[in-house]
Amino acid sequence: MTTATVDPACLQRAATDGTLELLYQPEIDLDSGAIVAMEGLLRWHHRDLGVLGPADFLDLAISSGQISPIGEWVLRTGAAEAASWRDLRAPVRQLWLNVSTAQLRAPGFPELVAAVVAEHGLTPGCLGLELTERTVLELGAEAAPRLRALRAAGVSLAVDDFTSFYATLGAIEALPIDAIKLGHRYVRGVGDAGHDDALVISVLARAHARGLYVVAEGVETWSEQARLTELGCDRAHGWLFASAQRADKSRWLLAQGSGWRGGVVSPDLRALPFPVQRPATAEAL
Repeated sequence: MTTATVDPACLQRAATDGTLELLYQPEIDLDSGAIVAMEGLLRWHHRDLGVLGPADFLDLAISSGQISPIGEWVLRTGAAEAASWRDLRAPVRQLWLNVSTAQLRAPGFPELVAAVVAEHGLTPGCLGLELTERTVLELGAEAAPRLRALRAAGVSLAVDDFTSFYATLGAIEALPIDAIKLGHRYVRGVGDAGHDDALVISVLARAHARGLYVVAEGVETWSEQARLTELGCDRAHGWLFASAQRADKSRWLLAQGSGWRGGVVSPDLRALPFPVQRPATAEAL
């Protein structure tokens, strides 16, 4: 799929015609196995092309000027969903949403975030925004003041898909952020015989020294989970635990799921009222 196959006029209607959807993927505390957050993942149900992920239309959204309305839809929809979690018989969890460089540079974005947080009565830090390390580099000197304004608006901040240790970790450490999310390049194969864990150990040490917590992305095997836990990684998400779920299914997980720990999953996923997809590499339950 390329953005050239997506009709700009169709994309322009997406924020208002009901074709956008947020899915939610659990983020697990590796020490306790409990669900501590959800990551919101945007999908577009295109009438002709099927379900599209952001990679299929994000560039077009930016070039056509649609990133602001789509980004605002994501922000408002996610905040409303996070507010609904207060009614669950479970602790309030974080919700992470992705933001682009264009959104961060848009005039009035911190004010919009502050208004949405206040409108839904979200506690400070309950809503989190993720930016990629590429965005950090693109913002340059703008990054710190823009992120400080967002922190003042009442959100947590994380650098997502972190993969370039030597290029950006020093710059990231100076930013007003709460977390680093390790990309697949670091996570894949951790725990396997012969795997070099030196970079993961370095990132964990430097992040923890700065008071940041670390989330491993794309965890698929029990050996990856076990080794990351042993190394002191704080959180993880990935196919080992659950794929991205519809809002109603994610609420069930938040209300009922006690978590994943040490190769034992509770609750028994066979008892769920819906299928939780698992990768072929994951151990069968």
